[in-house]
Amino acid sequence: MGTAAAPASGWLRRMRNPAPSAASSEGAASVAMAGALRKTTGLVGLAVAENPHERLRILYTKILGVLQNIPKDAAYRKYTEQIVNERFDLVKKETDVQKLQDKLNSGQIEEVIVQAENELSLARKMIQWKPWEPLVEEPPSDQWRWPI
Repeated sequence: MGTAAAPASGWLRRMRNPAPSAASSEGAASVAMAGALRKTTGLVGLAVAENPHERLRILYTKILGVLQNIPKDAAYRKYTEQIVNERFDLVKKETDVQKLQDKLNSGQIEEVIVQAENELSLARKMIQWKPWEPLVEEPPSDQWRWPI
């Protein structure tokens, strides 16, 4: 015997179809530009960014600063600098968060911020690891042979 689905409660209906904000059009526009109309990212543990443009500007500036400590001919610096500069240019040019998110094509803007934070952390570690320097000793001749 099947049970009929109960009509959605008022709370559930509001969650599915939230009412439009009563804020002024000017206030609503600035909130929309900041990406704050969303109450959640839908990703566990990842809060909505209050000012994503400013956060990305700070992170990209820091990454580019750290990359200055890596030799210019190092592959990591060359390719990371290229990607960060491309993304930084988009952040500077595109003021709408949704359009920026679409142009970056790397998930939600909050995910892009996490990616930038991780890249900054990696860039700092690369300075310590110095992968551009020659090996301390020669690798075994059969290192990449498989099966052994």
